[in-house]
Amino acid sequence: MKVIISLLLLITFSSTTNAQFTDRYWVFGDSAGIDFSNINSPIPARSMLRSRGTCASICDSLGSLLFYCGSPQVPPWPSGSGGLKYGYAANKNHELMDNGDKLIGLSFYQEMMILPSTFSDSIFYIFSSGGAAPVNGLYYSVIDISLNGGLGKVIQKNIQLNFDTLCDGIASIKHGNGRDWWLVVKNWTSSPNFSNKISTYLISPSGVSLWATQNIGIAQSSVGFIRSKFNDSGNHLYNVSVTGLIERYDFDRCTGLFSNANTLSPITGSLGYFWGFEISNDESKLYVTPIYQTLNQDTSYLLQYDLNASNFLGSVDTLATIALPDIPGLLQKGPDNKIYLSVTSQIVDTCFDYLYCYGSINSTNSNLSVINFPDSSGIACDFQPNSFYLSGHKAYLGLPNNPNYELGRWVGSLCDTLTVGITETIGYKNNITVYYDINWQIAFLNAKGLRGKKFTFELYNINGQLIQQQQGVLDSEYYTNNLSMGGYSDGVYIVKLMTDQEVLTSKFIKR
Repeated sequence: MKVIISLLLLITFSSTTNAQFTDRYWVFGDSAGIDFSNINSPIPARSMLRSRGTCASICDSLGSLLFYCGSPQVPPWPSGSGGLKYGYAANKNHELMDNGDKLIGLSFYQEMMILPSTFSDSIFYIFSSGGAAPVNGLYYSVIDISLNGGLGKVIQKNIQLNFDTLCDGIASIKHGNGRDWWLVVKNWTSSPNFSNKISTYLISPSGVSLWATQNIGIAQSSVGFIRSKFNDSGNHLYNVSVTGLIERYDFDRCTGLFSNANTLSPITGSLGYFWGFEISNDESKLYVTPIYQTLNQDTSYLLQYDLNASNFLGSVDTLATIALPDIPGLLQKGPDNKIYLSVTSQIVDTCFDYLYCYGSINSTNSNLSVINFPDSSGIACDFQPNSFYLSGHKAYLGLPNNPNYELGRWVGSLCDTLTVGITETIGYKNNITVYYDINWQIAFLNAKGLRGKKFTFELYNINGQLIQQQQGVLDSEYYTNNLSMGGYSDGVYIVKLMTDQEVLTSKFIKR
């Protein structure tokens, strides 16, 4: 007889924030910005930034700016500092936030990011990568936006999470439960001790904690310049480096683990090969900006690749050729799903700190270039150079490193149960039945009609943490397991049974 047990899950988290945040106000470059509060008609905006690269911002659900951050504060390379560089936080009135100075940063391009806490609507984190000595490692600072009449204050500063030498590409994606966040950083090391280490951190109501470290993908040295970015749905992370490497990893938003590192482009170039990149909304196209391959080369490009092509490298389409003194910078998809490209006009060979010694404004740095239809192939994507006027402000190589704040829970996944008042049916589901006995504190699992010979059984908690695992060979179409739950806290648990032909999942409640 088919047994169905229906339970009403009234899971309440008194410490859980349900606020929705957006990235509808961008800040970048020399006092530049874009206001996307009307998504279909963005307008130029302003900021107090003067940054050649790193910048990030966060808005409320209506698109109103809350605060932002950037690196460096002028001057970029303070003399006598021993190489120490600083970023800063600014409030919505475009003023230095209370205690918002001297945040660790390297003045590169993607080493800062803002994430909301998951226990309070007024607490936020600014994460930053020190990159190299004397400020190796990952840091975070804490902001309480409710202080100073809503202008905020940095209440903790430069808390160090690790001491590794990190790339400047910080990436983040929302957990499959729709509440927590994953934050990812990648190591880099000089020749010959190349590194392929990726560290994943969990931001949850418990705070910030190291979740996993994995050695995956191609070990390389890229002088720290690796751009990392998740696609919008969060099931893939892309790494693009100045060595010419393009990698795509599978990512599980429940477990926080990477798998299946796929090399789309091998290491082919020297410093200055691939610089910025972005993925189209439907994840069919990858856009990259390879800058000069050597300092003596005067041509850069905007390229489009087809991610669905059997021959990825052969699918390349050159959308634009950009000659010195113009240099393409980073690409970033806006809330309107258009892709924006920063291009600056500089003499790089003689003025590396060009933001501070090359002050003229021209048609290149006073505009952003725009890909209007990124899902379309070739010229149909409608790339329009210098088409978004910044109203007298200047762009340089950087654009905001903002995550997809509006991503929801991963519906139908192993960890989508963080919801108030949902009805969950637990029984013969995917040919699995799970019954938890409160007196024995044992979950009795039975599966039938299984296909395949080898199996892997996994048990996860509600945060997607793997807590039990078993592997073996099936001697019939049945599988049973009595899971002792005496040492675990009450809550929702997910079971996953994988054979070489199928994947079966279900859930139960320990109480």
